[in-house]
Amino acid sequence: MSYRKSWSRTFETGDFKIRTYAGMNSPRICTEHERCFCAHGLYPATQGECSLIDLLDIPSEMPGTQRKLLTASVKGLVQGGGYGTAYHAALRLSADGASILERDLNHGGDWVLNKFTLNRNVDAVSKLDVNLYQYASISLPGASVIIHDAEITLDGEYYTDVPPVQVPVRLTVVNNKTGALVKGAYVALMSGARVVAEGHTDGGEVKFENVDEGSYTVKVLAGGYHDFEQSIEVVPPSVWYVIKIVPIAVVPLPTWVYWAVGGVAALGAITVIPSIIRRKEERVVVVR
Repeated sequence: MSYRKSWSRTFETGDFKIRTYAGMNSPRICTEHERCFCAHGLYPATQGECSLIDLLDIPSEMPGTQRKLLTASVKGLVQGGGYGTAYHAALRLSADGASILERDLNHGGDWVLNKFTLNRNVDAVSKLDVNLYQYASISLPGASVIIHDAEITLDGEYYTDVPPVQVPVRLTVVNNKTGALVKGAYVALMSGARVVAEGHTDGGEVKFENVDEGSYTVKVLAGGYHDFEQSIEVVPPSVWYVIKIVPIAVVPLPTWVYWAVGGVAALGAITVIPSIIRRKEERVVVVR
């Protein structure tokens, strides 16, 4: 009898080496965000690639049969941009030197999740490489752009004859800025696109019993916070993860809005108050 096991890997920046193109500036490890590389728009342009120092050994990573890569994902963010700037990023996967994925990445003023479906059997694959390409440039004085690409994650599955051990999983969700517990957040434990367990945080925590050991992706959705995804390892006898989610910044209203609102209120007072006074001064004459 074969048992399905899930596999997931979110890479650290230390897993990669950076190669800079000749005559160009180099992409950098981001100091603002975790597991993130950034490319600053400069002149000459920033252009380079981040690739694994040690290629993934698929037979060791997935010690079984029917090995399959399910999805690949990376988050993208752009700061600045617009006229006089240019940027581009791509995620590439290669199996034993042959390309199996090359996709351009989207970036937004808020984090954008780029998630690609693979569903590719890798039983015959020995080594897998992950490559992130980044480019950013400016063509006008004063122009500014920075792109960020974070949390490169692969999800997969394989089958084994060894029955999995079932493990209790405890997940605590907190505000990344304040450390406060986040109540009512939706939490899903996923294997690829398959939801293994789901629930909402009660007092900031959710517990799942009898989860098969393996690697999973945790997805968290909460109002007022950025969507969160990260791979975790579920191993006996039990696991407890504290998940830090980032609140969405509230953009303050421009000063002119307050002046406009104040002006409207003042105009309303000027119009309404005299009319009230006039109504009070009106006399009612009764004709018999």
